[in-house]
Amino acid sequence: MNTKPLQHSALQDAKPQSALPRTLVTGATAGIGQALALQLAQAGVPVLALGRNAQRLQALQDSHALIATVVCDLADVASLPAQAAQWVTRYPDLACVIHNAGVQDNVRMDDAGYDADQLRTEVDINLVAPMVLTQALLPHLQSKQQAWVVNITSGLGFVPKRTSAVYSATKAGLHLFSEGLRVQLQGSSVRVVEAVMPLVDTAMTQGRGTGKISPAQAASEVIAGLHKGHATVWVGKARAVPLLQRFAPRVLARIMQRG
Repeated sequence: MNTKPLQHSALQDAKPQSALPRTLVTGATAGIGQALALQLAQAGVPVLALGRNAQRLQALQDSHALIATVVCDLADVASLPAQAAQWVTRYPDLACVIHNAGVQDNVRMDDAGYDADQLRTEVDINLVAPMVLTQALLPHLQSKQQAWVVNITSGLGFVPKRTSAVYSATKAGLHLFSEGLRVQLQGSSVRVVEAVMPLVDTAMTQGRGTGKISPAQAASEVIAGLHKGHATVWVGKARAVPLLQRFAPRVLARIMQRG
């Protein structure tokens, strides 16, 4: 473990929050996760950043005194409960988790090079790991006066992309997990927030799509939504998804299938 401290649903949005507690961010070495970690730290929020690449984590940790890091492979689902127990022991003030990490194999199901192991890894990282980690952290989060579980989903969880059936399915699953968990935790101190992403300019989307927003903008909108107490944060162009889904579903499908 590499640590160096100080180094929408039927439910209504809650009242705005003025500050966030120590926050765990998965997939923090690049893209939206890195932007979230940096922006939170710059705002005075202690961050526990998770990722697989030790060198990138070290560089992130060195960039701000409020960022501590842990090397963690979310595909190793069986190891996550024990690791989570270590994190809350070392950082008892941890009270927010942002499930951001994700992988996308931009292939068709009948692609000869796409095998069962790749499919399983995609599902484990995108969907199973957030559920397992949430379950492991929930007793600790419920002991806090205020706590957050934040799931980063995608417009593809509402309308699938032609070459990303599995990724789309995992994001749809994470969307429904958010809804179900929110119902279960109604009346508790734990708020469940879903942040729905449009096409963001990351390594995962390199070479495809247009009109992307930057990871910095995506992270900024997520953090703003948390401060405002939103249950669902529709980021950038994803704000159009509910309207198009209701009034122009075919238009939405054409847009998302090209993404």
